[in-house]
Amino acid sequence: MNVINSKNAGALALKNALQYMRDVPQSILEQLASPKTLPWYGFVDVDISGVPTFTMFSNNDDFVAQAYFWKGADAYEGTSLKLWTTLAKRSVSIIDIGAYSGVYSLAASKASPKSKIYSIEALDRVYSRLLINKAANSAANINCFNFAVSDCDSEINLLVYSGQDILVSGSSTVPDACDRIPCESKEVKSFTLDSFVESNAIPSVGLMKIDAEGAEHLILKGAQKVISSYLPDIICEILPVAKTNDIFSFFSSLGYKYYKISESSMRLVQHIAPPNSLESVDYNTFISTKNSAELINLLPGFEVVAVD
Repeated sequence: MNVINSKNAGALALKNALQYMRDVPQSILEQLASPKTLPWYGFVDVDISGVPTFTMFSNNDDFVAQAYFWKGADAYEGTSLKLWTTLAKRSVSIIDIGAYSGVYSLAASKASPKSKIYSIEALDRVYSRLLINKAANSAANINCFNFAVSDCDSEINLLVYSGQDILVSGSSTVPDACDRIPCESKEVKSFTLDSFVESNAIPSVGLMKIDAEGAEHLILKGAQKVISSYLPDIICEILPVAKTNDIFSFFSSLGYKYYKISESSMRLVQHIAPPNSLESVDYNTFISTKNSAELINLLPGFEVVAVD
């Protein structure tokens, strides 16, 4: 314990000092949040507006927890998580695909204790951290699963682009999702969302998050029954490598609309087609059958910009 306290001392001292400073430049906070600058080993309090505080563990390797440690409340994808937790309160069943260490699942659990959250993470070492965070928060309404969601019930290759010392978030089942050479390829179980929902008798899916590093089109291909039956609200990361034509074709007959999420301004900007994420922070798109007027009524404090 003394060794850990010694390693944490510099980070804790600087964090305490920053509390008395005004207008700390964002660039400085970004640099501090890097594990290479000042390490932090242990639990971090996570504060999201309108949600009871919860905790996440970082072995100086979780960029989400590190962001909350250095930047404080609403430090990570603030608009997306406020949207997510607002919608979670209206959803019986919530599915988090690509859960990573669990910030979305934990936020939904705290915002809506009566909801059932199904948290899915394909990479085993990240899944282990997800279990730690669930246990640390006594989040009994979160059900955790270690497999990939795709268009088949089989086994597929998961490409991992960082070494074992990094709690990597960029693993993908799509070979051309990254221009880097993978550090390793792991064979993992794969299920379609349709078969998963059916086999677990999951009722009335109202909300989903998809973070799949370019494999969104495959997930949707295996989720036709679930999405057409329940028309859930979806927060989806759409990177430049995403197959946006396939995504557009999937939703075209279901009445869905696309709203680009601005993490810095609480704005949802409607688009005709799925927008690729070109900004380094604004990765997420809200995909919903709700029109702008419905969203304005549902989301106080949000600005919804309708399509021209």
